[in-house]
Amino acid sequence: MIFDNNIAYQTSRILIAIFGTLGMIVATSRITENKMKNLLFFCGYAVYAIALSFLYIRFFGFLFFLRGAIFTISIPGVIITYLIADTTLSRHIFCCLSQLVLSLYLLVSVTLLNTLLGSSTMTNPLLLLIVYFATILLEWILLRNAFLHIADTVAGSWRVLATIPCSFFLFAMAIVLFPAHYTQNAPFLILFSLSAAVFLIVYFAIFQYLLLQYRYQMEEQNRELLKLQIENIRKQAKDTERKADAVENARRDIRQMLSAVAMLATEGNTQAILDYIEEASAQSVNAASARYCNDPILNATLTSYFNRAKRSGITVERRLSLPETLPVDSAELSICFANALENAIHACERLPENERKIIIRCIHKPQFMFEIENPYYGQISFRRNGLPKPHESNHGIGTRSIMAFCEKHNAFYAFSAQGGWFKLVITL
Repeated sequence: MIFDNNIAYQTSRILIAIFGTLGMIVATSRITENKMKNLLFFCGYAVYAIALSFLYIRFFGFLFFLRGAIFTISIPGVIITYLIADTTLSRHIFCCLSQLVLSLYLLVSVTLLNTLLGSSTMTNPLLLLIVYFATILLEWILLRNAFLHIADTVAGSWRVLATIPCSFFLFAMAIVLFPAHYTQNAPFLILFSLSAAVFLIVYFAIFQYLLLQYRYQMEEQNRELLKLQIENIRKQAKDTERKADAVENARRDIRQMLSAVAMLATEGNTQAILDYIEEASAQSVNAASARYCNDPILNATLTSYFNRAKRSGITVERRLSLPETLPVDSAELSICFANALENAIHACERLPENERKIIIRCIHKPQFMFEIENPYYGQISFRRNGLPKPHESNHGIGTRSIMAFCEKHNAFYAFSAQGGWFKLVITL
């Protein structure tokens, strides 16, 4: 019994399903921080959905409403939530349609359970409330953080993955509503059980795939970290060898200088001694290596990229105040600096030499914060998560690595482009 003629009952179930599904979507999505805008969009969509559902059921019947709900309720819901979501379109479609499929299975399961227990217009909405509340709570506690972290790190493949819940949703709607409503379709229970099993298996495989991609990204970052550490060790070894040679050369020069001074002294030529010492002092070169901080890994990274910028004809304006003890692991922070400077140098190399400039600032009080600015060529657009969109394939790995670093250490990050200058700000 589905109470086709009870409009108030059907409308209440639709209302619970709409808000329950929206809650599930919010539980696994990153929403923009404009609370007033979000509230207006949610309320406007709810009013639209309830009014339209009431009118459709009143004039065309409940089954007709269900068969058109994809176009009248589902698609507008996906569009509305995308307008307030901080994510890409393909990832949003994957998330929304996955939750719509799960919501459909919950609705059917509750209706079947309610029928088994004895149909009632009171128990069905109550069971729906309990089931949706429990699902939202579980997704928020167990799934949200892990899914968002993995999804932010795994940038590709969402277009392909989005087709899976779309296909599932269309299939589920077909077996639920055709050739008749599922409560009047004898083979439905078998199809429903089999499709639910397939749904669980497929999403378990999707989770394993995303986890594999996440581990791959992390391994790539670890390889970059290891490569940087090896390069720093080699550089330090060469520096040590070079300094040892410099010390030996200095000793030889000192011996030669003392011999020359001694010879002039025996001749009593005081003025020649003074001139010789002045000339030797003028020709002396301060060979001390650049030092930007006490940490050898970060110092080597900064030195390497500043030297690379100099070779590319890029002016580097430095205002660095780095602490003796870094707030995070120096190797991870070095990777973050390296990615940011790599992107800045790459952008400057596309400009005429007289326009190439990088400004880097860093402070450690009251908080550790650094920003890097550079001019750029062309147009820069941003994704909904704040990351700049790459203009070439296989690009954008550096910015995703920076975002993963910030996510791991709960750091604030902001990319911006204004007045021909691109800026990255990170606060730990």
